Amino acid sequence: MAATVLNTYLGGSVTTADDGLGFDFHELMASAQEQLTAIGEVQRRRAQLVAHATVADRTVTVHVNAQGVVIKTEIDPDFLDEYDFEDLAGFVTEAAQQAAANVARQGEAMMKSIRKANAALPSLSEVLDGAPDLRDFAITPEQISTAPPGSTERSTAPHPGAGRWT
Repeated sequence: MAATVLNTYLGGSVTTADDGLGFDFHELMASAQEQLTAIGEVQRRRAQLVAHATVADRTVTVHVNAQGVVIKTEIDPDFLDEYDFEDLAGFVTEAAQQAAANVARQGEAMMKSIRKANAALPSLSEVLDGAPDLRDFAITPEQISTAPPGSTERSTAPHPGAGRWT
């Protein structure tokens, strides 16, 4: 049915296994559905990720969620035995950045298998003659600065979170 609809729309460009031309639309759709299911499962598992980092001789610990948002901060009462109160902000920032980098690495590792499977699927241009390759239109997010407000790096950086077309 889907192949018939696409054939009508695209002027007969889509073929199925039973037309003898070697392209199995139903097999491609099944692969795409499997891929979408796998992506959904990885996204669900990724959303559950948490990470933490401990600094200052194990007296400051910060926990973050999958997005790198701080969800818990722990300060050991012995912190002031070794450090000054003025040092606390820097240690919390350092731990939060380390924890965010850790959770980002975990999320990236989870996505590697999805990207590998996606690369094995034919591109739209391989399936439909003359169609654009949708992979060419992917948005690659910019690296987001961890510099503090008012710093030189932040004043020269592009708008935080702005994507760029690749």
